[in-house]
Amino acid sequence: MIRVMIDPDAQSSLPAHISLMRTTDQGCTHHANGLRSPLGIYNVSISRICDKLTRLCRRLEICFQKSHSLTEHEYNDVKQEVIDYIELSLYAAAEHVDDLESIATGFFKNNILRDKNSAFKTLQKEIKKNKRLISTAANTIKHAQSRIRIFSTEFSLGDDRGFLHGYFFEGVENGEVGPHRLIHEKQNVFSITTLVWEIIVFLVKSSNALSSFLEEVGHQIVGPMRAESAQFVAAVVAASRLPLYTFGEVHPFSTTPLSLIFSEEQRHLIESNLYGTIQKEWQVENNPIWGRAGGAYEGDGVTVKFKFFWPETIAFIKWTPN
Repeated sequence: MIRVMIDPDAQSSLPAHISLMRTTDQGCTHHANGLRSPLGIYNVSISRICDKLTRLCRRLEICFQKSHSLTEHEYNDVKQEVIDYIELSLYAAAEHVDDLESIATGFFKNNILRDKNSAFKTLQKEIKKNKRLISTAANTIKHAQSRIRIFSTEFSLGDDRGFLHGYFFEGVENGEVGPHRLIHEKQNVFSITTLVWEIIVFLVKSSNALSSFLEEVGHQIVGPMRAESAQFVAAVVAASRLPLYTFGEVHPFSTTPLSLIFSEEQRHLIESNLYGTIQKEWQVENNPIWGRAGGAYEGDGVTVKFKFFWPETIAFIKWTPN
């Protein structure tokens, strides 16, 4: 269970923040290698990811709120910004893995000692387990000339109507452009809001792993410490204002539930009035009616074959914070 207090002044929900504040510079080689202090590296890395996620969520909220009122040009501009911030969020999350390794490496005189250390091996194992989706996605964009595309489908559920937005990685097979065959082997499209929570959960799990490493390797100051993480809170708040649904993937909340803790005075921060959010849950007893749907490809002036598809599964996710 991940617990996040919606208060910028609250104790950080990222365990590594506390561990890093308690860790002294004794035995560290970070400065000698031209790096920031371990806490500095971590703060910059978290700040970069959370900034990109928050900007992504804010543009997604516009897509959910105003899909029917925006002009085609305005809508296309917002969707392009959504694509840009998905890519930037994935890159920042992938680089977070390198930042974690930089933090850990600085606690050893050389890489030989580092690679023999059991705590470092455990940290690597945990990070590798948590980074699979993020690393695969970032590498596909970088090395396979794959680009992210948006898929949207219109729906009606009772008296409510709107759009669900997904994303897919564009690939080419036998001259036909469609979802990348390796990433989309099991499903053609993923939910964008699920991706946001995937990255948030990745940050928390990686923070747990780094905290455990520091407790074993670092020289710790004894006593209570206080660390704040306003940007992480901002990213969680922005994500909580969006609908919860999947296009067939497993939602991270199924294995790692997240609980929001807030006062009545703070309730307005997570209220977007969007159907399918924490404050306005899906009424799944009503059968959804599906309308227009489609994804956009980018032409290259040569290719004439494009694959069109429909999600095999759409699931509405209910989440009541406790």
